[in-house]
Amino acid sequence: MDPVSERLTLSIDCGGLGIKASVFDSAGTAHAAPIRIDTPYPFPPALFIETLVNLAGLLPKATRATVGMPGMIRHGVVVATPQYITTQGPRTRIDPVLREQWSGFDARAALGAALGIPTLVLNDAEVHGAGVISGTGFEVVLTLGTGLGCAVFDGGKLSPHIEFSHAPMS
Repeated sequence: MDPVSERLTLSIDCGGLGIKASVFDSAGTAHAAPIRIDTPYPFPPALFIETLVNLAGLLPKATRATVGMPGMIRHGVVVATPQYITTQGPRTRIDPVLREQWSGFDARAALGAALGIPTLVLNDAEVHGAGVISGTGFEVVLTLGTGLGCAVFDGGKLSPHIEFSHAPMS
């Protein structure tokens, strides 16, 4: 494919401890070495947008973006994100102001506007699962990171899933 017409995807994995980014073509070939930074805390939505835009500026220009983030994300809108509402990162005190700021935050619209390209925002396990499933039958993908992620696919299509990261742990 002509490199000029190649659609490049900015791929960002937002974790509880680190944020990783690179740019890939449609065959999955990286067009830049991955970048990783520590997730800053406290991490309000405005800093989230600023951080991701700054990372994108360090990478080759992409024509679209896919962002995976922890928590319950529906249609690009944050329902709940357990790490980003804390004062100093995972397993620290929850800040009620951050909880309020993140609840209902339209990450897809905000990132799309800030990056100036079409942007998908999904649960991080859903993004990972889309890259590893075969696309036939019923498939469940479990991910281990700062939390436990889960994505369910039926016939290659993303299905509603169980949000393990919200299960109480002792």
